[in-house]
Amino acid sequence: MDTVVYAPDGEVGPAPVSLAAAPSVLAGLRIGVLDNGKPNARLLLTRVGEQLAARTSARLVLVTDKGPGANAATPCTPAVFERISDECDVVLTGTADCGSCTSWSVHDTIQLEQLGIPTAVATTTHFVDLTRRVATGFGVPDARVEVFPHPLGGTDDDTIIRWADAAVDDVVALLTRPEG
Repeated sequence: MDTVVYAPDGEVGPAPVSLAAAPSVLAGLRIGVLDNGKPNARLLLTRVGEQLAARTSARLVLVTDKGPGANAATPCTPAVFERISDECDVVLTGTADCGSCTSWSVHDTIQLEQLGIPTAVATTTHFVDLTRRVATGFGVPDARVEVFPHPLGGTDDDTIIRWADAAVDDVVALLTRPEG
């Protein structure tokens, strides 16, 4: 029987991924929401998108789920990625508020960033460390992450709307670059 010895000096981890270039302003841009199906994700992200559009003169043009058969614990389908790429300039996605949904929300975020679409992923206070670790593990330590109180699921609509409204300025800062 032959013995194979592998040298331990290989590349560790993925190569860093650059974020998509952020616009200086959102005025006139098209906002998309990629809902992973978690409780209150659609309400939260759609409200952020609506308020973002109202505040910046952008337009919320697409609210979609991840595609047939997809859920929070699976990747977004290629057809949905293609539609988002065709129809949106910036995207809000998530929510990253459990184990597998955090990994897949970050994965979807990175896929959209690689398509050239600045994307902010919504997470919660209980999962922000995991969200950042997963993003770093995928080679994107500077992923655009917006943190909301935990839990989202089971929280009443009025509270979700209040949290969404309070996040709009932060999301504007995540999705734009300073002028100058």
